[in-house]
Amino acid sequence: MASQRDLTINEIAQVAGVSRSTVSRVLTGHPNVKPATRKLVEKVIEDLHYHPSSIAQGLARGSLNMIGLLIGDIRNTFYAEIARGVEDIAHELGFMVVICDTDYDMKREQFYFQGVQQFALSGLIVMSVLDQQELLPVLKSIRCPIVMLNRYVRSFESDVVLVDNVEGSYLATKHLIELGHERIGHLSGSTLSTASRDRTLGFERALHDFGIGRRDYDIQEGDLTIERGKRYAQWWLQADSGDRPTAIFAANDLMALGLIDVFTSNGVKIPDDVSIIGYDDLPLTGLAPISLTTIRQPHYEMGVTAMSFLSKRLEQEVDSVQRKIFRPELVIRKTTGPPKK
Repeated sequence: MASQRDLTINEIAQVAGVSRSTVSRVLTGHPNVKPATRKLVEKVIEDLHYHPSSIAQGLARGSLNMIGLLIGDIRNTFYAEIARGVEDIAHELGFMVVICDTDYDMKREQFYFQGVQQFALSGLIVMSVLDQQELLPVLKSIRCPIVMLNRYVRSFESDVVLVDNVEGSYLATKHLIELGHERIGHLSGSTLSTASRDRTLGFERALHDFGIGRRDYDIQEGDLTIERGKRYAQWWLQADSGDRPTAIFAANDLMALGLIDVFTSNGVKIPDDVSIIGYDDLPLTGLAPISLTTIRQPHYEMGVTAMSFLSKRLEQEVDSVQRKIFRPELVIRKTTGPPKK
């Protein structure tokens, strides 16, 4: 008897004395098979202990039991807890999760979107997408359900799971203002990211509400990496003392860590010389040597909710758009304090 790994549909067909297409129809539950023939093929499958490939079955019915998860940067641990939430629910439901790292690049995003179609994935959860009109036709051509996670695209309606980024950045900026800071710098994310734009909006709104004027260099665009935080810190070190922010709000924790690394290496005391606040609350930022003040997002719950939304969409349990907006939380630690007098 052939081993399980050696068996093919052709061999099943040969033993049963039927065509390969007949075996395929039996495996996929196609109704166009005579009852006696179906019973014969099923008996051969049972006798030979044949387990059909889930990929082959998926391709036959037009979709795989696989979920695509698009993330911006696999090195950023912000995505890890979210991915775990997605994976836990997906596993319970019998789905595999395929992670695609876009590196915040539109061409790579398009490549993966096209791959979703080509490989017939069951659904897609998108944590990284640039809000550019060029992507709209691609998104609209995708036939499987899509859930946007911590992102959205204008003019494209889909299920969405968000954190209120405007509120989060408002809380961060308000905290610095209440400590007495008036010269506050914001190291933002990409202006093509809706999450980053919302965080910048919250920053500007807080300044306006507390009567603090904007300067041209108060906002500098970043890319959410440690290296970008380091470059901003170098700019701060070289700037005139009157132009330096006394507090910096970084749009994510990685850039905040880059700031801290350069400042501590150059003898800048935090928060005595400059206060720093991040966004995300990565696990390592709460460790004693860092103790970063930041904005907390419910990472795991976001992933669980996104996969639950996708499951309901796949089971056709909902007719209207599903939407969940989580509330952010200010976590005060040791990197923020009053400005020097």
